[in-house]
Amino acid sequence: MDGPELAAFVRARFAVHNRAEAQLLAGLRELGMATEDAEGRPRRLPSSDEFSGDEVAAVLGCARTTASRRLELAEDLFCRLPVLGEALWSGTLDEPKVRAISEGVADLSEDHARLAVAEVLPEAAGMPVMALRERLSEVVVAIDPDWAERRRKRAEARGRVGLVCNPSGTETLSLADAPAADGIASMARVEALAAQVRGQGVLIPINQLRLQVGTRLLDGSTAGMTDDDLVALLAAEYHALQRPDDPDDPDDPDDGGPDHGPDDRPDNGPDGGGPDDGGPVDGPHESGPEDDSADDEADDEADGEADGEADDEAGHETGSGRHDLELSVPAPGSPDAQGAVDLPGLPGVPGLSGEPEQEPERRDGRLRHGTVEVRLRLSTALGLDEHPASVPGYGAVTAAVARDLVHARHHGEWRVVLVDGDGHLHHVLLARSRPAGPRTRGRAPGATRTGAIVELQVPTTLLAALNPYDHPPWAPLLAELRQRVAALQRDGALGTPPDAGSGPDQWRRRRPGAEADRWTRARDRHCVVPWCRRAAHRAEIDHTRDHGRGGPTVTWNLGAWCTHDHRVKHLAGWHVRQPIPGWFVIRTRAGLIYTTGPPRILRSLPAPSPADRPRPLPDDGWPDHATDSEHLDDWRRRFTATVGGRTTRPASTPPVDHALGDPPPF
Repeated sequence: MDGPELAAFVRARFAVHNRAEAQLLAGLRELGMATEDAEGRPRRLPSSDEFSGDEVAAVLGCARTTASRRLELAEDLFCRLPVLGEALWSGTLDEPKVRAISEGVADLSEDHARLAVAEVLPEAAGMPVMALRERLSEVVVAIDPDWAERRRKRAEARGRVGLVCNPSGTETLSLADAPAADGIASMARVEALAAQVRGQGVLIPINQLRLQVGTRLLDGSTAGMTDDDLVALLAAEYHALQRPDDPDDPDDPDDGGPDHGPDDRPDNGPDGGGPDDGGPVDGPHESGPEDDSADDEADDEADGEADGEADDEAGHETGSGRHDLELSVPAPGSPDAQGAVDLPGLPGVPGLSGEPEQEPERRDGRLRHGTVEVRLRLSTALGLDEHPASVPGYGAVTAAVARDLVHARHHGEWRVVLVDGDGHLHHVLLARSRPAGPRTRGRAPGATRTGAIVELQVPTTLLAALNPYDHPPWAPLLAELRQRVAALQRDGALGTPPDAGSGPDQWRRRRPGAEADRWTRARDRHCVVPWCRRAAHRAEIDHTRDHGRGGPTVTWNLGAWCTHDHRVKHLAGWHVRQPIPGWFVIRTRAGLIYTTGPPRILRSLPAPSPADRPRPLPDDGWPDHATDSEHLDDWRRRFTATVGGRTTRPASTPPVDHALGDPPPF
């Protein structure tokens, strides 16, 4: 059988396997309810109970908790979500996706759970499990924003730190139910510092490096050090020891270290900076030259300030902008410096030398480690609605959390993405103004500034209808956007890529300009391979037709590819075309053809469906009393009473007599 025949065979077997899984779950449910009457005749219980898992565990030879989880899924598919059970029975969805949906709506009432399933089911078959979870969490928050916010606040009130001993002798340290904004910022800082350490030639797997950074920040061994000092310390400790034989983990898609081969050196970094390369660095900026008229040649000369943020993200520059240790640059012709045009043995590139003509470029901006991207609707930022926002790689957040994330990232790159009536990309603007509002706590001296991208999504028609005077804190930004959109309309440039009028000089350049880079990432959203969802800001910009083969550096020949798929494209014999900007036709080495188009930026969300009265929160195993906030207030009172070393004793109360057997009044 050839590739397409094998694919058809696998799809058929996949459907059969899913139906068998549905039959197994149905059988497990029947077994869990099976019993006998007094005369030994078989009958069924109304539903599974706490002892049903024992019957299943005995038959399958597994733990009772494992059996109970499968029974819970079977019960959910049979009673609450029959349409999801039908998808498994028909072979459309497999068990991992069905379980992800079932667990994602477990906290919802039955009517809301069915509404959420109906929203995500049409697109679930073509989404990876993690992407499906993120999409489902977005829908769940949109259905009842008030309930979602109450659930979040209750979970935060029960935040805790845990340490669990693993069978391997290692430990798992967890920060459970931490506030989303704090958790995202903490992880971004760990990633940014790990990338800086990697930039000093530390070639251990990136996840191990992040673990080292995280533990050293917490165990007190680096107390009083700046981030520069921490980076230098870890790099010095590594170089003092013998280097490992296998420095990189080839299975880690997020590894920012040297990768062996895709394309002719990284082409994803914006070529030059100009006024719109990295966005404002130190806070709000007033209106300046039009972003859309920036000259890429002038960008080359203005490389310094704007590239500083990209350097931070790539890990080449410390938080203070100094290079305390000399960077490790791959030797010309070495595997670390190779790309498509200088990779020996690459088919279809005959007669090219194995050595590049000049020293390899620094890998600034290759993968934007430590960068937090927040995507939300402009209407949500203005407080006009409570739609959820998304943080790529993390998931959906409530509107309140999203606004906190936005206010904490005044220093970042603010993109305003205009969309058409279908929710697809219409235009991209780099905002220069910032809204007035509460500022969150800043960085300590010597702390690394992590990268930040704030993407404000708005239909072009809605932006034209917004009155800046109705939103005073946002008035400068709204006025700026309206002026720039009007200027683009007058010039006939609204809706056209920034390089639409570029010529051969631009096409021959190795890297895209900052505006073309930003447009490509906003258009593709994530890796263009249909089964991958690596966020675009963590992906590499690749020429569809290789630059070494005459491919021009323009948006209609560029696409976002994650590191792994970028290597697959060049080293596994894939053939890729981009017949329409943003539409990719991928032919794999097995001869299978997949077509993918630009995803919607504004995805549909169900209308809020709150109940007449607040819906109860789900049982999470903790005592759910209305005294959680009272305990917190009491703790605050007792704490403030001891500030300054002075203890204020509360007013004494007369003792209370308790009857014998009553619990002690602790």
